[in-house]
Amino acid sequence: MWGRKGMARLVGSRAGKLAKNVNKEDFLSQLKAAWRPYIKAGSDVDEETKKAMERINSSGSFKVAFDTIGVTEEDVKGIVRDVLDEKPAQVIREVPKVGRNEPCPCGSGKKYKKCCGR
Repeated sequence: MWGRKGMARLVGSRAGKLAKNVNKEDFLSQLKAAWRPYIKAGSDVDEETKKAMERINSSGSFKVAFDTIGVTEEDVKGIVRDVLDEKPAQVIREVPKVGRNEPCPCGSGKKYKKCCGR
């Protein structure tokens, strides 16, 4: 109905007004979760902060929203630092790994490589 551009214009024009009702700490935690996939592991904190600030400042409406909420460059730097300091989550298997030549756990009677392992 609105389309992507129309919705972006609507949100963009009202971003400052919407931001008045946002809790800064909640916003920062959601921002950290949203930015986590985009911050490269092992990169420089200052360089990633600079990139983030450029993205924020390039969009007038989002800059207004960030200013209204009170997000500073130090807050952005803290988010980047937290993301870079996080260790990747370890995957712990609940069941042992199935070997490719073992019978398939689905019960078909075939080897795993010929059944579900494809």
